[in-house]
Amino acid sequence: MAENKKAPKDFMKKKMYDVTITLDPQDLPEHQRKKKIKNVGLIGEFLFYRSNLKDHTDEVGMVEQDQMFPPASYEEGMSSIAGRYYEEMSWNRSKGVYEITLRLPAGVYAYGFVINGELVEAKMENPLAMENLMTKDGAFHSLKEETPWILDPKNMPYAPTKDGCQLKSELYVGSPEEVPQLPARDPKVKGTLTYISYDDILGEVRTMGVYLPAGYDRNGEYPLILASHGGAGNEVDWFSQGGLANIMDNLIAGKQTEPAIVVTMNNSVYDWDFAMIDQNVIQCILPLLRQLFAVTEDPMRMAYCGLSLGSMTAMYTYMHHPELFHYFGAFSGGFAGGEGFTLENPLLKDVKLLIGSGEEDFAYNDHPIGIPATMRALKEKGLPFVSYFVPGSHDWYTWGALFEYFAQSVLWK
Repeated sequence: MAENKKAPKDFMKKKMYDVTITLDPQDLPEHQRKKKIKNVGLIGEFLFYRSNLKDHTDEVGMVEQDQMFPPASYEEGMSSIAGRYYEEMSWNRSKGVYEITLRLPAGVYAYGFVINGELVEAKMENPLAMENLMTKDGAFHSLKEETPWILDPKNMPYAPTKDGCQLKSELYVGSPEEVPQLPARDPKVKGTLTYISYDDILGEVRTMGVYLPAGYDRNGEYPLILASHGGAGNEVDWFSQGGLANIMDNLIAGKQTEPAIVVTMNNSVYDWDFAMIDQNVIQCILPLLRQLFAVTEDPMRMAYCGLSLGSMTAMYTYMHHPELFHYFGAFSGGFAGGEGFTLENPLLKDVKLLIGSGEEDFAYNDHPIGIPATMRALKEKGLPFVSYFVPGSHDWYTWGALFEYFAQSVLWK
C-alpha cells in the first residue's frame, strides 16, 4: 500500500554562480577585534556528492556514504550534502576585508568564520566524521582547536527567542524559482513570521513560531501545519535553517499549495518524552492557536510533521491521535521503539503519511528505528503511506526538500 512519485529527470541540475564572501575585521565584536589576526578561514557546508537516485522512489537503504567533493570539484548533477568545508580567505588590502570566491550551485549554505585556525591531520579514522573537514584539494583535516563558528556580522541569523539560538549564518545563492527555500522576490506574496509565548504543560513559559500566509484574514479559516525540529534543536530551526516560511511563500504564490498557518515549537525542553510532547500540543498549543488565530478545527485540514527525533514525535502522535490530524510527515526518522509505539489504532488506515529521508541519511539504514524497518512494519499492517527520498544526508538539504514535497504533493489532497 506504499505509494511513491517520480521526479523530472533533471531534478538535480542547477545553475552555477560565482559567490564572493567577505569579512571586515572592524565588524567583529570588540573581544575578537583585539586578537592579532594571522588568518581567517571560511567554514561551511559547501560539500557535494554524486547522487545515485534515479528518481525519488528508491527504498534500498544506504550501504555506505559516497565520496564528497569540494566546490572546486563540483560537476553538473552533483547534490549538496552536509559536511564541513574549510578554506583560508585572502586579505584584500585596498578594501580592508578578507574575501573568498566560490563557484556554487543554487542553494542555501550554512557558514561562518574561523580566526587563526590551524589545520592538523584528520582526528577520526572515518574521514567523513563531523570532527573532520575537507579542504580545497579534497583532503580531510581537523582544526587543532575547535571553536564555535564566528557568525557573519553582516548576515546574522534571525533568532529572536530565549531558547532559539542559531549557530550559523545562512548564504542564499540563486533564485526562489530554482530553490524554494530562498526568499520570494515579490514582497506581496510574503507571509509574516512571529514568535509568541505560551504556558506549557509544565507551567513554564515557552515560545512557538507562527507563520501566517500573505493576505491572512482573521475572519477566515486556515489549515494548520505543526512542524517539529530534531535533537538539540528549537522553535527557530525550521524557519532559520529550513527556510520553511520561504517555501510556503513560494508554493502558495505558485498555487502549488494552499495558504496555511505553520507553527513550530521547542520539544527539546521535554527531553523527548513523546507522550509529554503529544499532550503539550493537545492541551496547550492547539487551544491557544484557535483562540488567537483563524485555525481550523477540522482534522482533515490539520497536519503534523517533524525531522529526526521530531519525526518520531510526529509518528507517536500519528499512532495515538489520528482523529486529530489527517496528515503526517516523518522526515529522517521512524519508530522510536519502546512503550507507546504501536500500529493497532484502527483509524490509521484513514490518514495520510509521508515517510522519507535523504539518500545518504543514516536514518535510511536498515536498523530497528530506521526508515526501511518502519516502512516494512506499515506494509505488514496494510497501512497506507507515501515514500519519498531526496539527495542529501541527515541535513537541511533533505528536510527542506521533504517539507516542500509534503506541502506540494501530499497535503490537502
